[in-house]
Amino acid sequence: MKLLRPLFAALLLCCAAAAYGASPRTVTNIDFDWYFHLGDLEGAEKPGTDYSSWRRLDVPHDWTIEAEYSKDNRRENAFLPGGIAWYKKEIEWRPEWEGRRVCIEFDAIYTNSTVWLNGRKVGNRPQGYQGINYDLTPYLVKGKNVMSVKVDNSLMPSSRWYQGSGIYRHVNLIVTDEIHVARFGTWVHTPEVSSEKASVAVETDVRNESGSPASVRVVSVVSDMNGVEVARSVSEGLIGWKQEFFRDTLTVSRPDLWSPDAPNLYSLRTTVESGGRVVDEVVTPFGIRKLEFDAGFGFKLNGGRLKMKGVCLHQNMGAAGSALTDDMWHRRLVQLKEMGCNAIRTSHYAYAPEFYRMCDEMGFMVVDEPWDGWFNWYGCHKAQYDYTIYFLDWWEQDLAEFIKRDRNHPSVVIWCIGNEVWGWDRHHYLQWKIVDTFHKMDPTRPTVQAHTQKLYPDLAGFNADGENIGDIEKFRKEQPNKAAVGTEIPHNRQTRGVYRSIGSYNSWNKPDNFKPEEKAKLFPVESYTEEEVFPEFDSHYASSYDNQPRRVTHRKQWQRTRDFDFMIGEFLWTGFDYLGESWGWPGRTNNFGIIDLAGFPKDSYYLYQSMWSDKPMVHILPHWTWPGKEGVEIPVVVYTNGDDAELFYNGRSLGRKTIDKQEEMQAVWLVPYKAGTITAVAYKDGREIARTSHRTASKPAAVKLSADRKTISTDRREVIYITADITDARGNFVPYADNHLTFEVTGPYKLIGVENGDIIDLSPHKVLDRKAFMGKALLILQATGEKGVLKVKAKSPTLKSNTVTVQCN
Repeated sequence: MKLLRPLFAALLLCCAAAAYGASPRTVTNIDFDWYFHLGDLEGAEKPGTDYSSWRRLDVPHDWTIEAEYSKDNRRENAFLPGGIAWYKKEIEWRPEWEGRRVCIEFDAIYTNSTVWLNGRKVGNRPQGYQGINYDLTPYLVKGKNVMSVKVDNSLMPSSRWYQGSGIYRHVNLIVTDEIHVARFGTWVHTPEVSSEKASVAVETDVRNESGSPASVRVVSVVSDMNGVEVARSVSEGLIGWKQEFFRDTLTVSRPDLWSPDAPNLYSLRTTVESGGRVVDEVVTPFGIRKLEFDAGFGFKLNGGRLKMKGVCLHQNMGAAGSALTDDMWHRRLVQLKEMGCNAIRTSHYAYAPEFYRMCDEMGFMVVDEPWDGWFNWYGCHKAQYDYTIYFLDWWEQDLAEFIKRDRNHPSVVIWCIGNEVWGWDRHHYLQWKIVDTFHKMDPTRPTVQAHTQKLYPDLAGFNADGENIGDIEKFRKEQPNKAAVGTEIPHNRQTRGVYRSIGSYNSWNKPDNFKPEEKAKLFPVESYTEEEVFPEFDSHYASSYDNQPRRVTHRKQWQRTRDFDFMIGEFLWTGFDYLGESWGWPGRTNNFGIIDLAGFPKDSYYLYQSMWSDKPMVHILPHWTWPGKEGVEIPVVVYTNGDDAELFYNGRSLGRKTIDKQEEMQAVWLVPYKAGTITAVAYKDGREIARTSHRTASKPAAVKLSADRKTISTDRREVIYITADITDARGNFVPYADNHLTFEVTGPYKLIGVENGDIIDLSPHKVLDRKAFMGKALLILQATGEKGVLKVKAKSPTLKSNTVTVQCN
């Protein structure tokens, strides 16, 4: 969790400096001290409204995750409610604002938001995932200004998944001179790249709102990661009454290229001068890299072939809902990076700005997607009240802002124009128009449409259709000149700690249109035993062996993606379990993730690590605590990126097996169960590279707490994760424990919530108790503005308690 701490500190220092007028442009974060009222109030936007009794809170904030699960709510939203709510914020006039432009930037509000300042309507926006910018200058008064925001998420479902409700991302005040760089007004790209030199094309959109023509000088300076200047240009011109574009091309010699393994970044500092003074200054991070896509080789980055090892994500995350802090995003990305993931698809909306910055810095390639479907096609909504009902009125403005916001990020490598768009084949013109917009505003990246291989997008996209063995081969025969990407494959459910030895298809969406003999050939699954070894697990849960796919196993799908040269890569559904899009009550998620709602990895996480990562690893499944199964042959599976694996029981070798990395990608032993220790040892080139063990646990006796850090800042932003593990009297993890835990917390803290990863546990999140699921539970706390010692104690009847302390500095 330390990788981005220096960056966060630098950003905060920049914001602090800006707030005190050290720059001609100031960006001041105003996340703190909002007033909140759940429910509609007539005339709440009017001056004089008494909001003193409203709840005081900080944003990002999601009110939906604070509610209780109910069967009466929509399954799309994880059986949680929507509703209407109001926010208010007091903004004090500052003398340095005189004669300048003051804008507010909401990184997103979900959804249908309307904003007033001092009772005057500033604007409204139906879209719930993109940033919203309003010029407050005409509405400000000297003294106290009161902003009112109404958020209307009452029409449900408004998405096909859990979306949350409220001001759930950051909010900033941006103050500029009348002559300034426009919002998203810098564009930097690298049309020619080699190891010897790179051309850096720069475009600057300068706005003039002074009311008079002005002479302007634009200075563009490129610096490397060490802050050393490597290129400079100067442009001059006259701006009329509105705007002017300044374009130039710089050359960087021997560039440090950006890639997932070496995410080198440069910065473009744009300085605007007018009337003998600096009127604006903007810093734009960017990367230098070369993208190539071709049906012959798939994808090349900087001249070398590379497969995208990707996941799809939804932004919501268990107990936090959709109000993710920067720490939460960072934690998720670290987990994916350690798995060997190098690419992410933003399904199915614009993500928070900090996500793209982190992807730039950590080395993730991004397939960037602005929306799900396009429009209401003859009443066929994906979700009855989703963005499709506004699409035809808003898509051009929303898309232009989306492209401008993200096109400077080196992490963004493909634009996705939509996901499983119903009716697109009846409206070819709209598909062409969207693709054409991307090409005109950014000709440097290709487009794809998820779940279609036809017409205007540059690449073919496969969702579930790519899981049918034979479909990708058929595409290749019919369209040999088009590269393809698995935009959403495979879709396989799995539950942490749950196993089934008999292979089957997920009960949801079986491939029942095929005869049994065809099914065995087209949808291969494997059984490890003739009779089910684990009949005790609830049918709501899915197997953590790679033997219960929707259509195709994880291993088989990756084998196909890996071996088809024209396949750019794949994006499995999904990296993390996400709330919503449920199969029905009482499921709050569909359990597709390879990491659960609490952020605990499932066994499939380690399967992908063995296929995608070069860091030596070995993993055993299942655990080795099966009371009552003595003598029963347990299928023991080992994943490793080594050449061979050897399994030991109490130190005695049960055999060494070569890992078939082309087909099986795992090693399997049938081991009669008996309490003890099983150990897997991985070898490469004949030498041990990794080992891991499972030891049989006795009955639950204690709870063990561990915090992901020892100190936390008092900045009201940082988040700490405290994991509770149930152990026996000897300290061995008890993998089936479901003891109910109560947390006692003293010291300065804000409760984010509790989680355990159980898809059918409908307990509330904003409380200090939770049952363990498969031996684990999670408590998430956030810093406040106070210093002190944060002490957390976990208690449970019949268990020995445990305490962990964290210093708040």
